[in-house]
Amino acid sequence: MKSFFDIAYDVGEKNRFDAYLPDQKGFPVIVFFHGGGLEAGDKADENFRQIGESFVENGYGFISVNYRLYGDGAVFPDYINDCAKAIAYIKQNISRFSGSGQIFVAGQSAGAWIALMLCLNSRYLQAAGISPLDISGWIIDSAQTTSHFNVIKRERRENSLLQRIDEYAPLYYVDENTRFTRMLLMFYREDMPCRPEQNRLFARAVSAFNPDADIRFIELCGEHCHGSSVKDSDGKYPFVKETLKWMKSGS
Repeated sequence: MKSFFDIAYDVGEKNRFDAYLPDQKGFPVIVFFHGGGLEAGDKADENFRQIGESFVENGYGFISVNYRLYGDGAVFPDYINDCAKAIAYIKQNISRFSGSGQIFVAGQSAGAWIALMLCLNSRYLQAAGISPLDISGWIIDSAQTTSHFNVIKRERRENSLLQRIDEYAPLYYVDENTRFTRMLLMFYREDMPCRPEQNRLFARAVSAFNPDADIRFIELCGEHCHGSSVKDSDGKYPFVKETLKWMKSGS
């Protein structure tokens, strides 16, 4: 395995990523955005390193991305634009990392919300010079599909428990034009309040507009982001297990 740390994809101090890559050439790459409510989290957390190593063992590159947070002075949509720039940089420089050019975008919690916003509102990736359809698949772990609670709290100055579907919500962009390559949508039985219902609504809304949408919907045991933060009895992350099954199935 080859590892590279703190690679800059833009000029900001937080605009860095860590890459865990197989020794061979021509592998698909998973670009991962951490969770933390848009105010916490870091690419270098120990469980992300272990997740990266697990993907490398199975022939996939894993790139863990940092982006600006509220504590760094970010406001909507700075964190989304950062992640769009990270994907564009990785796509444009994939040959430097010996990747095949096939890119999957993954996210956990707030990072999953960002991934969905990038998938469904094409203007973010288009501003960075690419299209959501350039992404081979989307791996969504415990996303909020309504307006993000911290955007409501910090920018709307309203109660963070409010359920809203507006420009801050992935669901807002689901319509008859919704198209993406493939998607794995995961949430947890004891997830955050309303999170299971939000994910079920999202999957139903996508399928209502596009019955042929390639979306796999999985409910896992545990609490919020359990599968990408807690190992199971086999010493594996359920997030990794389910993602590998999905990626290798091709459907």
